[in-house]
Amino acid sequence: MPSVTYLNDVRIQHYYDINKAVGKTIAKSVGWAANDAWDIYLFYEPFTEWKEKPPKPQFWMHQLTDDWATKDTYRTGGDLKNELFISMEKLLSN
Repeated sequence: MPSVTYLNDVRIQHYYDINKAVGKTIAKSVGWAANDAWDIYLFYEPFTEWKEKPPKPQFWMHQLTDDWATKDTYRTGGDLKNELFISMEKLLSN
């Protein structure tokens, strides 16, 4: 298992998911059932509960260029920064 020390803070736990279980589960929640999710940003309504499966996020975006990745939620650079801000503002205004 690789040792990750990017952020050194007692409140942070690092995990290595060799079987990509989290990536596969998140991928299913956004309609990417046959793939793995990474480089993805997920926003949920306050107090959203995760049960056996994660709920579909209220807003989400990604940085994947793979053919199977949803093009309408692809964001990078300034577009990503703006969309992250807009998504947070929408959730905070509810």
